Amino acid sequence: FTSNFQTIIFCCIGKMAAGLFSSSSSSNPNSGDPSNNNDDLNSILSHYSPLIQQFSLSSVLGYCSAISAKRIGKTLAFIGGLAFVSLQALVHQGYISVDWKRIEQSVKDVVDTDQDGEFTEKDVQRYWERVKLFLTQNIPDASGFGVGFMLGLKS
Repeated sequence: FTSNFQTIIFCCIGKMAAGLFSSSSSSNPNSGDPSNNNDDLNSILSHYSPLIQQFSLSSVLGYCSAISAKRIGKTLAFIGGLAFVSLQALVHQGYISVDWKRIEQSVKDVVDTDQDGEFTEKDVQRYWERVKLFLTQNIPDASGFGVGFMLGLKS
């Protein structure tokens, strides 16, 4: 999908640039002659119109949501890493003792949605379904939101 989107953008930019910088007199917008460059752009736009129609307010909101989710995820990862390093520094200095096996089991109990004792791909899929349901609830174009969200995650 991303390569199709990039192809559309590059073709449109290329066609517009060709029309703007063409040296022939027939493509001069001030000459009064019709330009064939608009026909090329129109053919590209009509060919990709189903794809372009998917870009709506929902897709923009999806893109922005993904950017926010990435930022929040990075912040939470930073905080988690900082907490771990801080705990390990306190353990190293002898101030505290941490039972990492017990913590691991407690975390597994919380994140294991199918209660099989392991955090697996099924658990990730269930969390992803919950996130999608939460983010697309009452949105008129959930597919557009999803496209925008995926583009935002890739950027």
